[in-house]
Amino acid sequence: MYEQITVVGERGQITIPKTIREIEGLKPGNKVIVKIEDHKIVVEKPQSKQEKEALMAEGYKKLAKFDEETAEEWKYASIEADAMLDDY
Repeated sequence: MYEQITVVGERGQITIPKTIREIEGLKPGNKVIVKIEDHKIVVEKPQSKQEKEALMAEGYKKLAKFDEETAEEWKYASIEADAMLDDY
């Protein structure tokens, strides 16, 4: 993590230090998101469409895997239940 102190100007403006701009590839005219998160002011770059799509795809893959695992568990639970009922 890299951090640096900067000053808030009279109109509430801050300058993102050059080192941080370089590390993150921020250029004049780029947009940033400013938000409050856990009582901290967070400045971040918006995600590109490709980054958003990749995150969504990864989420869908995880959900599909979870669904497959759950279906497999229910399959064995059903077999066990059938076996128990046959015992009665």
